[in-house]
Amino acid sequence: MSATASDEALAIKNELIAKVIAVGPKLRERVPEGLAQHKLPTQNIADLVATGALRACLPKRWGGFELPFGAHSDIALEIARYDGSTGWVAGIIGSHNWWLGKFNIAAQEEILSGNPDVLVAAAFASKHGSMATPVDGGYRLSGEWQWTSGVDHCDWCGLMAPVPNAATALDMQMIVLKRGEYTIRDVWHAPGMKATGSNNVVVEDLFVPARRATRIGDLNNKASPGQQLNDGWTYRLPMLQVFAYSIVGPILGCARGALDAFIDQMSTRKGHDGTKMADLQSLHLRVAESSAELDAAEALYRTDIAFVNGLALTNGDLTPHHVARIARNCGFIANLCRRSGLRLVEALGATGTDDSNPVQRAFDDTVAGAAHRSLGWDLSASNFGRLLLNS
Repeated sequence: MSATASDEALAIKNELIAKVIAVGPKLRERVPEGLAQHKLPTQNIADLVATGALRACLPKRWGGFELPFGAHSDIALEIARYDGSTGWVAGIIGSHNWWLGKFNIAAQEEILSGNPDVLVAAAFASKHGSMATPVDGGYRLSGEWQWTSGVDHCDWCGLMAPVPNAATALDMQMIVLKRGEYTIRDVWHAPGMKATGSNNVVVEDLFVPARRATRIGDLNNKASPGQQLNDGWTYRLPMLQVFAYSIVGPILGCARGALDAFIDQMSTRKGHDGTKMADLQSLHLRVAESSAELDAAEALYRTDIAFVNGLALTNGDLTPHHVARIARNCGFIANLCRRSGLRLVEALGATGTDDSNPVQRAFDDTVAGAAHRSLGWDLSASNFGRLLLNS
């Protein structure tokens, strides 16, 4: 990518960020509506679509901006400072618009042709027994898939499905369904990320044509089926190995939002004895350390994004060490965000125990987002430590 092209991509990303910041106050105003409904207000989705932000990493062929990987999560980070649930869904759906560029060409044409603002949900986890059985011309799909963020607002839904295979016991396919071919089970009632609508998707003995499926192994390859159409370097990255950045971005935004709200509250708050809270050294220490943790977390996030994009640009490969380091770093970023928020919530007193308090709410969103399987610290840290000691 030339310097001119790089400058152009940065300018487009900054313009999209400016647009989502402009609608941010509206997103914040609708937080109570989302909390009550356990899903995003329809107007939030309309606002995001109007900004074009969800098309950041969509291929240009289909009306997207085809920005470098991570532009979608940078945008989601800023959205999450206003509302964690909206930022989370933006990061998730934005990542799907990226990996669709790697997908089966016929499916891309069916889903994206003529509608660059189509919304695609996805689920990578399923209940035991969920399965795609090969049949003539495609698959028979049955089962229940979990944690499908934003699905109520989406036109399509991708499901990672196990496929019986005599040679390898199980194969994994990403299979995309139209809205109406599945039902949504309302199960999402978590204390954080309440409005993400991360509900379950149920499919009952549905025939899905083969054109709507792509092997997960192919999506994780540098040369995927969709790159016959979309040969930009950003689509060389493996889907699952870099996915965690799509959720670490909005988690950082939630943690930033908690710090923003804490500073806003404490700068004018007084104690029962009239003491100005902003004069307390203990609070000076808390905001200083929390802000340092978030600066460190964001620096790690941005260094990693630059690294994986540089690798894709030069047609390099992610080694097992790289993959383990990515998982470790994303898990550590989530840990830093949790620590930062906890330190602030501890200083709120009884005032901050209700989810109507924006600090507590942003912290709850941070904790819920950081609980994502891909950010599990124990596993990622153990794997990386093992590599270090046995290399």
